[in-house]
Amino acid sequence: MKKIRFSHILISIVLIATVLLAVFMLYPSPPERAVKQFLDYLLTADKRLYNLLERHIDKAHPFLKLAFEQAPFKNFKIAESKSIAKGVYRVRALLCLEQGCISVPFTVAQTNGKWYIQYLPSVIHFSAAIPVMENRSSGRSTEVLLYVAQDRLLCTNPLPPDRIQNLTPSEIILVENQIVYINPLKPVKLSKVLAASRLGRYIEDARLGRIPTTGDIPVYSIKDTSISYQGIMSGLVGRTDSTLFCDNDGIGRTIITQDQLIPRDGIRVLIKNKEDNGVLHSQISITCNADFTAQTLIQPVSHTFKAGEVITLKPDAEGMALYLNGRKLASSPNRWYIRPMEGGRLSILDNHRSSRKKSSSIPYRGTLEVALDDNNNDGLIVVNELSLEEYLYTVVPSEMPIKFGLEALKVQAIASRSYAIRCFKSEGYAPFGAHVDDSTASQVYNSIAEQPIAVQAVDETRGLVGFFGDQVIDARFFSTSCGYTANFHEVWSDKNNRFPSQEVPYLIAKPQFPSNIPDLHNEENFRAFINQKDLDGYDRFSPFFRWSVTMKRKELEASIQRNLPLVQRSEPAFVLTRKGESEFVQQEIPQDIGELQNLVVTRRGQGGNMMELEITTTHGVFKVIKEYNIRKVLQPVNYLDSNRPIKLYCYDGSVRDNFPILPSAFAYIDIHRNSEGTIEEITISGGGYGHGVGMSQYGTYGLSLLGYSFEQIFQHFYPGCQLKNIYEGRF
Repeated sequence: MKKIRFSHILISIVLIATVLLAVFMLYPSPPERAVKQFLDYLLTADKRLYNLLERHIDKAHPFLKLAFEQAPFKNFKIAESKSIAKGVYRVRALLCLEQGCISVPFTVAQTNGKWYIQYLPSVIHFSAAIPVMENRSSGRSTEVLLYVAQDRLLCTNPLPPDRIQNLTPSEIILVENQIVYINPLKPVKLSKVLAASRLGRYIEDARLGRIPTTGDIPVYSIKDTSISYQGIMSGLVGRTDSTLFCDNDGIGRTIITQDQLIPRDGIRVLIKNKEDNGVLHSQISITCNADFTAQTLIQPVSHTFKAGEVITLKPDAEGMALYLNGRKLASSPNRWYIRPMEGGRLSILDNHRSSRKKSSSIPYRGTLEVALDDNNNDGLIVVNELSLEEYLYTVVPSEMPIKFGLEALKVQAIASRSYAIRCFKSEGYAPFGAHVDDSTASQVYNSIAEQPIAVQAVDETRGLVGFFGDQVIDARFFSTSCGYTANFHEVWSDKNNRFPSQEVPYLIAKPQFPSNIPDLHNEENFRAFINQKDLDGYDRFSPFFRWSVTMKRKELEASIQRNLPLVQRSEPAFVLTRKGESEFVQQEIPQDIGELQNLVVTRRGQGGNMMELEITTTHGVFKVIKEYNIRKVLQPVNYLDSNRPIKLYCYDGSVRDNFPILPSAFAYIDIHRNSEGTIEEITISGGGYGHGVGMSQYGTYGLSLLGYSFEQIFQHFYPGCQLKNIYEGRF
């Protein structure tokens, strides 16, 4: 009897415990109740939910904004809770969408006896991402790889698979790395991209005109299922194979294009105003040695003219007016295309000549385009579009004297072609509808007429481009070396102002004479090297192989006083002022720098180029960093007396007056003081002309005289690189 009673008691205890456990499991804990209350308020847009949030949570938190504005969550269920610290719980909830569910965490903490939401689920909004279905997971939840600019993100898709359009740019919202919203962007096939402006937030298409964009448009190329990120606004101008993807408001958000080295219609060159070297023209007059046409493609207008007739385009109230012999023929806000017939050449006339019968420029191959400036309707932008090889016909003789001979000109053709191809992907001139301009800012174009030997050099190297691996090389070139070239990273900073920058394996410091010497970063070694006037250097035929200039203290003070503030304003990270004993900081240069007390080269590159210069005056100590800045600050120009120019003495005995910049940074400084220690004169002795990186043009000439072929010269200046023909194979 006692045994029966004991067993009954035991069974009762078990039943009671089971009931209590069930009640405990069914009845939510305080942290769960806090999350449940919050989600109840959230789904009904009840603002009382803010009372459940800790104060540090912003009322504009992306999770709250998503829930209120798009209301993607239809229901919820508390899944579990777990203590993660004393008085802190992580509560996981299932949020139900219209189709599918996501699991999200909430962090809840107890403060003064009450439970508050401490952290909300994370939300990421991509205005344009490219989804790629991975199909690795079983069931309905599928992994999706998102391409967002240069980044890739693997996320989960709880939505039905047919909601994802594979490889189609889409607006996507993730909550805790799970897709809750996806909207495929609308494709707009572009006929030809003529201009692209990040600042102006538009792309100009030949047929569609200007299309508004978000500004920072990522560009991709897709081959099969392989996606390659090209960059922001990269390589768009001149493209005829692109698709712009727009949101519901018609704003362009991303572009997919074919990955090709060269646009179908060739290179686009910005033609500068010869009067002030500016971008804009107040008006433009054009003639041709054959019949020619002027037309617009949008709201089409077309006129044909006879050879020798002169047309003029001017801004007017309706856009750009077209005139013939002073008579207005038409006006349009759209881009004008001027095209020659039967292989003719167009010429731009000097608007200030009393007679316009003669051209003020060398005739242009290809097409001239005239467009209104984006920010100034009183100015015109002129672009010349022509084939890459024809472009090189006048670049090569403009950049290198034809007396250097065929082999040297071939090397120049390869370097210039390589440079131009890299410019196709640059954003620099895209707002103007061009890849390059016609000045030294890019490559000098059409300043010298086509020369038979230069045309031959281009034709015999047709399509040859320098490659390092599978990338077109950065084919830097300059006039003259001092007998040693410089490392790329010891001349230029990167886009984040890091200096020295990242090394480029084929743009390296190396001797330019048939011997070898120690590195020239040591001051004593460098001085001894520059003092070798009879060095058997490949560049010895250049007048700038060796040079020297002497300036009075006050003359150099005046040059520094003028140029140091200018350089500091343009590159503030590289002109510093000493603060205290050793710290250098960015600071405005004083209006009066005081009396010059010392000049010291504090750092040289492997090839001997000045990298840092300290200037000590009675009003401060200033550090100038990078070779171009140093050359500009030490400009050998007399700003005190224009009748007494500073004289630069060259290797060939010639003298240059008031040279606009120190020829190179391969130089040393001698200071001459009086008996009291005051500076009287400064002599700067150096060698070379230009930045000193890559191919030396005079060195190329010297090597060609020694019997080197253009292939050997190319390998000498760009070691480890290969020549490939871009018109053959996959290029």
